[in-house]
This record gives sequence, C-alpha cells and structure tokens, in this order.
Amino acid sequence: MRKIIADSSSLILLYKCGAAGLFINGCCCIVPEAVRDELTAEGYKGSDFFKQYIENKALTVKTYSCDDDHGKKLHKGESGVISLYKDGAGEYVLIDDGYGAAYCRDNRIPYINALLAVKILLFGGIIDHEKYKAITEWLQSNGRYSTTVIEWAENAGYEELKAFLL
Repeated sequence: MRKIIADSSSLILLYKCGAAGLFINGCCCIVPEAVRDELTAEGYKGSDFFKQYIENKALTVKTYSCDDDHGKKLHKGESGVISLYKDGAGEYVLIDDGYGAAYCRDNRIPYINALLAVKILLFGGIIDHEKYKAITEWLQSNGRYSTTVIEWAENAGYEELKAFLL
C-alpha cells in the first residue's frame, strides 16, 4: 500500500464529499498529531468518523523529528505533514492549503490536492466516472480552488498522475 501523508483540510474536504473512506482505505494514510487533533476536535462534523478510522488503525498518527516550521505562513498541521515527509514517513503529500502546496512545489515535495485525489480514485477504478463527476463538482463549488488549479486538475491525465495512483 502507498504511504501518503495527509493534511486535515484535504481529508475534511474528502469527508464532506463522501470520498474520505475510499481514499483512506486505498492507502496507508498518515497524519501528524496536529492533524489528528484538528480532525477529531469535539463538536465538528466528521470528528467521530476520523476517530473511528484512527481507532481502527486505518488512519495512522505519527510524530516527526524535524522542528522546522517551514515558513511562518504554515499552520502546525501543514508543517507537521511536511516534516513527516522529510522524515521519510510517506511517498507523497495530500494537501489543500495554498501555502503548503506552494512550499511543496518550491521544495520539490510530490503532492496532490483533494481534486486530484478523486481523479486518482477514478484512474484506480475505485469510483466510476459518474461518481467522479459528482464529487468533483462538489469540490469545485465548495473547496477554495483558483481557476488555475481547477483547470489543471481537470486536464491532468493518467500520465501526469500515475506516480500518485493508490
């Protein structure tokens, strides 16, 4: 199974559109403690879902050794995701935070966002085209994606994404 380090924003988006379980079950999904805390905060929609996945070990919580904050604009969760990647905990990063994605891009850390995660589910045969279209439309309407990001995700083909397949 592929080891993927995920940020809370991406997992929450995937949860809200009904794809989190499909993605998590298709890989070894790893989160830093700060992301676990965000996902399981009392009173938030989805917290029980993520608690169950952590309890069942489908979502793995790891600590990291690197203390670098990776820039002042990153929150603790995004910084933890990047630290885990630098520690060798995963093969790539799932992140929807703009600053976090820019950091990954600028530092050659392989990453995808929730839009691409759903496309990977399609390419892997985990969801059909009809479900892909419905989820993607929801993400485009409810996620904070620029037109450029949406267009890139729409045009990304199998060749661009094959390194990220589950």
